[in-house]
Formats: sequence, structure tokens, C-alpha cells
Amino acid sequence: MLYAGVAVILFGIGHYLWRRQTARDRAELWLVENKYQVRELRVPWFVGIGRFPPTLLRSSRNAFVFRAVVEDKSFGGTGVVWLRIWTGWLGTLGDDVEVSWERMPKRVDGDDGDDGNDAPIEERWAERQLKLLRRIQRGETTFRPSGRDPAAGAEFDELVEYLLAMERRGLITCGTPLAGLHGESQYAAVTNAALTKAGELLLQESEQPPDGSSAAPRASTGAEQ
Repeated sequence: MLYAGVAVILFGIGHYLWRRQTARDRAELWLVENKYQVRELRVPWFVGIGRFPPTLLRSSRNAFVFRAVVEDKSFGGTGVVWLRIWTGWLGTLGDDVEVSWERMPKRVDGDDGDDGNDAPIEERWAERQLKLLRRIQRGETTFRPSGRDPAAGAEFDELVEYLLAMERRGLITCGTPLAGLHGESQYAAVTNAALTKAGELLLQESEQPPDGSSAAPRASTGAEQ
């Protein structure tokens, strides 16, 4: 009987953890489908009354609630959203996800002199990509960390990921990143960076006016004749 009781307890714990993971997977899928980048996703200790509408035919014990800090990949801005996922013995019950916004995503920085940190992810990626392409175009072929502190190491690791992504897209060629040996960063350097034809074409396109027209020729003056 003791072993049977222990087995039942272990089964109950395992089934609970499985249902919670299944609900978390469904929450993550909903966020991806709605183009939100997750900064934090956790099960809160307390869910306030009124966060979700009451249900008459369902027990809240069969639902998992998640609180997510998200970034809007399409329009920019960060927000906080609560998701309630209903589960059963066989996993989630349907595809319904109950949503309650604590704070809707909102771009704090606008067009009045912001630094772009709250812009959509795709917009920031495109701008960072062009900056790196211009650096390579100006003759910079080797990239190294700006310092030996952890912050500089993390910043350089992010830069290397950008370079590797650009290489996969065929915009640049570069050597295999050298591994970091001091622990501040994963990488120590990237060498032999060079633009490809696709990279040069992308830079040329970025320098054209938005309407695609070329700059108007300067009118001649009498002094030039």
C-alpha cells in the first residue's frame, strides 16, 4: 500500500508538471503567432480578482495563468499581458487563450528625437545591419571587444551574432569567430570581414531616396561656365 500511495503521488506531481508545461507551450505559441517577443514569462504567485472573467462550468484549478513581459515585433513598445490556458487530463482544451492586458505595448520613443531603442525589432535589426555594413565598407575587417568587462563582452557577443547572421544571408564573408579565453565574452574576435555583392547592393539601395528617384542635378551657374 505504501508503494502504491507513493506511486499515486509521483504520478500526480508528474501529471501536474506535464500539464503546466503543455500550457506554457501553448502560451508561447500564442505569443509567437501574434508577433510578440517574450522578455519574461512566468507563473505568478497571485492572480487578482477580476483579472479574468469568472467561469461557471470550469474550475480554476484546471487552468494555468502566465504573466508575460513582451515586445511588439511589428509596432514596437513593451507591454505586460496575462494569459489563461485551460487544461485537462490530455493536455490543453482547444486553442482558446484568454488574454488580459496589464499594460498594452506602447512606443515610448517617438519621432521627436528618440534613440530608437523602443522601435520594432525588425527596424532595429535593419539599422544595426546597415551600420555594420558601412563599417566594413570603410575598411574595418577585424572586430574585437571594446573592453574586458562583462558588459563589453556581452555587447561584443551580440555583435558577433549579427555578423554571423549577415554571413548566413550572404551579405558579408568573414573568418570563423575566435573563442574568448578570459570568460568576459564567448568570442574574442572576428577577422577578414568583407562585403559581398549582395551587401554592396543593399548599401546602395539604402542610400537611395525613399521614392527611388535620384538626386536632382545641380543647376549650372554663370560662374561655372
